[in-house]
Amino acid sequence: FSSDAIFSGISLKDSLNGRDTRLFSSPEEDSSLYFTYSGGQNKLEVVNLHYEVDTAAQIPWYEKLSEFKMPWEMQSGRQTAIRNLNLRVHSGQMLAVIGSSGCGKTSLLDIITCRDEGGTMTSGQVLINGKPSTPTLVRKSIAHVRQDDRLLPHLTVRETLAFVAKLRLPTHFSQAQRDQRVDDVIAELRLRQCAHTRVGNEYVRGVSGGERRRVSIAVQLLWNPGILILDEPTSGLDSFTAHNLVITLSRLAQGNRLVLLSVHQPRSDIFQIFDLVVLLSSGSAVYCGPAREMVPYFTALGHPCPRYCNPSDFYGDSVDNWWLLLLYVVPF
Repeated sequence: FSSDAIFSGISLKDSLNGRDTRLFSSPEEDSSLYFTYSGGQNKLEVVNLHYEVDTAAQIPWYEKLSEFKMPWEMQSGRQTAIRNLNLRVHSGQMLAVIGSSGCGKTSLLDIITCRDEGGTMTSGQVLINGKPSTPTLVRKSIAHVRQDDRLLPHLTVRETLAFVAKLRLPTHFSQAQRDQRVDDVIAELRLRQCAHTRVGNEYVRGVSGGERRRVSIAVQLLWNPGILILDEPTSGLDSFTAHNLVITLSRLAQGNRLVLLSVHQPRSDIFQIFDLVVLLSSGSAVYCGPAREMVPYFTALGHPCPRYCNPSDFYGDSVDNWWLLLLYVVPF
């Protein structure tokens, strides 16, 4: 083999058998889907959402006594977390909520999944397939992968999924069907190489951080939800692992699923994978629309992205200083 052939395309023509041979490839690098969402299309809408948080209510009353104030003298401090937000996404799309820390990304996901604690939705509504979001409807249609991993460290990846399959899958599923679903999820999330490795935690040695995050997604994917919501799935991962994880999420969206995730500041190749982007600043949507149109949108406003610069980094860092941009909100 010549060096030019090796480094030019990683694909060589085998002169012995007349077929293509790919170097540095594995049998799991195909883009085929092992199973898709079998239900109908899902649509998620957030309409004129205004959400406030009572910061004073999050402090226990006994800590406030140190201020020598009686309970009726304690004033509530309300802070706007999300302001007049509108967005719409449907099955087959992956929507990324990006922005700096404290901009309202996690609050938005908590509101959608009915986990909003200590806050009040003063106006607007969240619609799932045209119906107002309720805890019962959320449990039936949405899988929420939180930022912290809540897994049993001493079980292997396969044992973890088999245990969850017995608890979560319908009772009419046979053991063979449960095993098949576990195999499909393991193949879908590229966990074959670590299927028999303990999950582990900070005290027990186990799988890597990226693999543990995939296991958390696999636990929710077992019951084949139509809507998948993830809070900071790439947090704590290196750039290569984060890129592969987002590619996996994009493949899941192609399987007739709706994927919504929050990301702090994704690198440029991850940003290009997103279908839709919502850029938040202090709870307000500065941009809502296709990811490929974000740079032309800001360029038309007089803020072009410098060449060879990551758009998510540039606009994420600069948007808090551009108070004029808060007047412009592009709906889907």
